[in-house]
Amino acid sequence: MKDIQIMDASVADVDTLWKWGEENWELWSDEKYKWFSKKSLKKLVSEPKEDSLLVAKHKNELIGMLFMYNLRDWAYCVGAYITPRFRKKGLGNMLLIEAEGRLAAKGIESIALVVDTKNKKGFYFWKKMGFYEGYKFIWMTKDLQT
Repeated sequence: MKDIQIMDASVADVDTLWKWGEENWELWSDEKYKWFSKKSLKKLVSEPKEDSLLVAKHKNELIGMLFMYNLRDWAYCVGAYITPRFRKKGLGNMLLIEAEGRLAAKGIESIALVVDTKNKKGFYFWKKMGFYEGYKFIWMTKDLQT
């Protein structure tokens, strides 16, 4: 795709990333917590450690993201999102190839992710990208007293 840049997310991207998380159930872990708070996203982009939050931009417009946690010798894909008008154009593929290259350079051997059973498009995208089904499980959450 022409005029697309893949780069690390910056603090300037946080409002859009947060909005995507609030509006798109595909990114949620559950109804209550949905996605990351703005505060968490700001910390993730300003102190990334070994994690990777990549964004795709078209002429400075944020159009997609891919977020991976580095868990020693494997990575966990926390979320991926492409704006509707840029879907089915290879952008998800571009983001994943960039992430795979960065992870492989760090010695990461595999990537795992969770796809909601209602997210058929997401399921078939990841399958097309070489992911295979693993264990079936139920996501569980526990609230802590803070």
